[in-house]
Amino acid sequence: MDSSSAGAPSASPASDQSASRLKVGLSEAAVADDGAVLVTSGLGSCLGVALRDPSSGVGGLLHAMLPVADGRPGVPEKFVVDGVDATIDAMAEAGAAPGEVRAKIAGAAEMIEFNAGGDDGSVGDRNVAAAEAILRERGVPVDGADTGGNRGRSLRFDTGTGALHVSYAGGETIVL
Repeated sequence: MDSSSAGAPSASPASDQSASRLKVGLSEAAVADDGAVLVTSGLGSCLGVALRDPSSGVGGLLHAMLPVADGRPGVPEKFVVDGVDATIDAMAEAGAAPGEVRAKIAGAAEMIEFNAGGDDGSVGDRNVAAAEAILRERGVPVDGADTGGNRGRSLRFDTGTGALHVSYAGGETIVL
């Protein structure tokens, strides 16, 4: 059985021994319960939030642009707070126990210097703060993070194992 958050693609079952692979685009999330590998690229100031319930094997990946909606238009997955809520809810529909979900986060680089007179940090900093707050509120521990800096990232999340592969331009990859 496969599931996805509203408006987001779902993973399809693998036809052979290898796990299926599903691309998650900007302002999207996907949920899989079949061990699929969820991938996203182009994370600059955006934040990737990988979520997994180890007991059920249900996992999800969110690629959010901004911390909170604050009246801005867009799908829930465009925003960290609404996207985390929507992804956890979709995971629960796929069989995850919300109280067992764990998270890993990556991205939120400071790609350009921009200060509009505010002292609330860069978009990346605000995305991380929003993720930490909503995950804490939902009782989801963060098991790993690779955020900040000035380099973009691509993510590959193995929902079967919970490994989050974070790749940088130039070939460097770390595993959370």
